[in-house]
Amino acid sequence: MHQNGILPSVLTFSSVLSACGRFRTLFEGTQVHARVVQSGFLGNKIVQTALLDMYGKSGCISDARNVFDRMDDKDVVAWTAMIYGYAKVGMMVDARWLFDNMGERNCFTWTTMVVGYANCEDMKAAKELYDLMSDKNEITWFSMIAGYGKLGNVEEARRVFDGIPALQSASACATMLACYAQNGYTKEAIYMYEKMREEGIKITEVAMVGAMSACAQLRDIRMSNTLTDHLEEGYCGNIMRYRDMYAYSTMIAAFAEHGKSRDAINLFFKMQKEGLKPNPVTFIGVLNACSSSGLVEEGCRIFQIMTEVFGIKPLPEHYTCIVDLLGKAGQLERAYDLIKENSSLLAACRLYGNLDLGEITARHLFEIDPDDSGNYVLLANTYASKDKWEHAQEVKNLISEKGMKKPSGYSLIRVRLSLFPFSLGGNAKDWLHSFAEGTFRNWDALAKQFVTRFFSQTKIHQGKLKISSFKQGMEETLGQA
Repeated sequence: MHQNGILPSVLTFSSVLSACGRFRTLFEGTQVHARVVQSGFLGNKIVQTALLDMYGKSGCISDARNVFDRMDDKDVVAWTAMIYGYAKVGMMVDARWLFDNMGERNCFTWTTMVVGYANCEDMKAAKELYDLMSDKNEITWFSMIAGYGKLGNVEEARRVFDGIPALQSASACATMLACYAQNGYTKEAIYMYEKMREEGIKITEVAMVGAMSACAQLRDIRMSNTLTDHLEEGYCGNIMRYRDMYAYSTMIAAFAEHGKSRDAINLFFKMQKEGLKPNPVTFIGVLNACSSSGLVEEGCRIFQIMTEVFGIKPLPEHYTCIVDLLGKAGQLERAYDLIKENSSLLAACRLYGNLDLGEITARHLFEIDPDDSGNYVLLANTYASKDKWEHAQEVKNLISEKGMKKPSGYSLIRVRLSLFPFSLGGNAKDWLHSFAEGTFRNWDALAKQFVTRFFSQTKIHQGKLKISSFKQGMEETLGQA
């Protein structure tokens, strides 16, 4: 257009600047800005707003503010664009000042503030504005659910979800499913997925990744195979065509949980070839894969990549994987050199009977988390493995003196479409599932029916029951049941 001598108009500049902002092409945007100055359109409000929007979306907040301050006639669109720029970079104090001091506000202004607070995990401020909104929309629902999910507040996330007036949209359902999955509510996540399919709600990429994550946590092979079938049958559109870091991380975790360690490692390196940067969760999955299969060198190399190449500070979960890997391989001294503050090292000391190293590790663990009964139990078991019974008893006495209890483990059983926990050593409520009451009620009715039929047909001869009548009553009662 420029080469053909056609002069750009206001509409031309605003359209090109809008595209630069949408695709985050800052270099091209600054070139267009220079053309705007040369063409004399810098004072035009439409062009100014487009410039402000472009700089705001590109994260150049100072340039956006310069444009904003030079505008003589600021409308609600300009104010909202500037608020969006601040919210995008997390400067919510500045965004709130503009919000409080602007005149007219529209739905986009309110939505921008709620989304900004939710992204910054300031859910108190987000809820304050969300509750005042008269025209809530899908974006605000999505942001509130996701924001609460990041903080682990599943109850509030569900409250927002249940407050959606119309039939829940695909994005809202997917966000709620992801919230369940990332916070360990695996049964609820799977139920939400199955409900979405039953009601014909589109399974989005977020929903599928959440369901896959829940399956990986549950180690539910049957459901994992079902999800794989759904992908192949096309239930989820083009999910695998547009794989992102979260999809890769979930698949890596799933491979690790099902013992396919090499597949997990190969996928880890494949995602990097596609230009995707792994996050801490990705490394937990691939290190877990190395640990489960005893791939010591691969695990150490990946741990080194995490810290040195990507600059990720190891979390306790990373140390657990790598120390468990070294501990299982019997490389306890190497594990101790890596980390002195990990319970997996203490478990490895118990396994290989390294009492001195176990005591040193235990002292570190007691300093870090003195209320974790599991560390005391591991130390006691370490003493017991070396026949140091007096020392083991001393540790157990210490557990009793501190009033600590070891949390019970539990297993899951699938009944129809639901999963129910069963724990060992807990009270009845820990293991009775929702079908128990109905089961007992049915047995009670069956017993009463049998007793009535039995005594109506059975005759007593010399203080003895006729066995034939007993058998007949039993068969007839069970036959009717």
